[in-house]
Amino acid sequence: MSNNLTLNTMKRMYIMMMLLLTGIVAEAQTSVWDGSRKIWTRGSGTETDPYLIESAEQLAFLSYMVNKSFDTQGLYFFLTTDIDLNGSEDQQWKPIGLYDKGFDEDGCDRGKPYNTGYNPYPMFRGHFDGGGHVISNIYVDNEGGYAGLFGYADCWIADETAVIENLWVSNGYIHGSTCGGIIGKGAKCEVSNCRNGADIEGSMVGGIMGSGGIKVSNCSNVGRLTGMNVGGIVGDLSGAEVTECFNEGDIAASRIAGGILCNSLRATLDNCYNTGAVSAIGDSSTYYPMAGGLVGTATYNGTAVSNSYNVGEVTGNHYVGCLLGYVSSPEAVSFENCYYLNDCYESEHGTPKSAEEMRAETFVNVLNQGDVVWGFDVNHINDGFPVLVRTDLSVDSHAKKELIIYPNPTSGMVIIEGKEVAQVQVYNILGQVVRTFSSNRINVGDLREGIYLLQITDREGLTHSTKLVVE
Repeated sequence: MSNNLTLNTMKRMYIMMMLLLTGIVAEAQTSVWDGSRKIWTRGSGTETDPYLIESAEQLAFLSYMVNKSFDTQGLYFFLTTDIDLNGSEDQQWKPIGLYDKGFDEDGCDRGKPYNTGYNPYPMFRGHFDGGGHVISNIYVDNEGGYAGLFGYADCWIADETAVIENLWVSNGYIHGSTCGGIIGKGAKCEVSNCRNGADIEGSMVGGIMGSGGIKVSNCSNVGRLTGMNVGGIVGDLSGAEVTECFNEGDIAASRIAGGILCNSLRATLDNCYNTGAVSAIGDSSTYYPMAGGLVGTATYNGTAVSNSYNVGEVTGNHYVGCLLGYVSSPEAVSFENCYYLNDCYESEHGTPKSAEEMRAETFVNVLNQGDVVWGFDVNHINDGFPVLVRTDLSVDSHAKKELIIYPNPTSGMVIIEGKEVAQVQVYNILGQVVRTFSSNRINVGDLREGIYLLQITDREGLTHSTKLVVE
């Protein structure tokens, strides 16, 4: 297949997916939080029958129960509506899983760090699927602790992880020691298909996750991030992976700043980009600030960055790099197929290209390396620079909808709630119908792994479209 044909196919695929995903016609009502709690009433907590979180009060009850050491290991939760947390200093959100904080009779107080009176430390250990819904107006001020929609997530079972996915924190304010828009601290935790638009500040800051985790994929940040050590997607990451993520938010740090990662300890970064301004300006008499377009600093050997680019401005008053701020030994990092704008002059890694070259369709093919990860910016959502097909589409998949479709991702059965189904057509990324069903329960277990689109026609004749990921 010729390069032109490959690019045209990708372009048609990208346009088709955008049109389908923005063609959702049903609309969900937003649940506004009044500060109260209410137990969920639907679901049994299994993968095929998750607990349904249907209101802001039920989400607050989940926070309350987890912070009272309710064990969520192996339990599944599914959010069915958009939520307005209506946050302020008087109505603050308490992160789900505060880990080392004490409690009072009515809920959670700030307590003292490392309070040994509560065992096990409260954390989220289950599977939370946001259903593509939006959580707005979050307000968290947890000085000295973990801060985010979730505070701490971990899993103590071998070969399993806590999972948080398909969620958009659209705006608000988050402050803490280790903080992120979705989760403050992750251990054995995976975060996927999430987006943050809240402003965040703290000691260790990440747009999605402050520190830790196993894998962060298909995530993005547009919020403003400030603090001591700041990464556009993750603050501190050790031996883990960030893939298909991007940052658009401005980053301002007093020590270390990275467009995607602040501090990498043998982390892997693949298919990511940054367009936000990255700055590390501080007191260089006590600490040398470091600013990198993708990674602030790499500690120890083993950091690998591939198929990624930066077009954001990078500034600082000591170590500055177009892709990497600082590394003690060159052999500690590798940059493969990585690029930056040629008006950036501080780089020992990657390849410079002009803006015109990076906006060309041929550059998409360079990044893809034979795969279909990147797409041409046909809708001009990224100033003409290449976009990530799955991640950038995930932003539009947060459109409001009243249909409940779960589990997603799936390896078999999919359940459709909210409408009586007349027909379901399953499209592959080439726009071909690969399966047709006429039931609210469909089985896609025989399909190959990948991204599909469900076009659902209900009994009233309305058509709904959404993305489905088959694992």
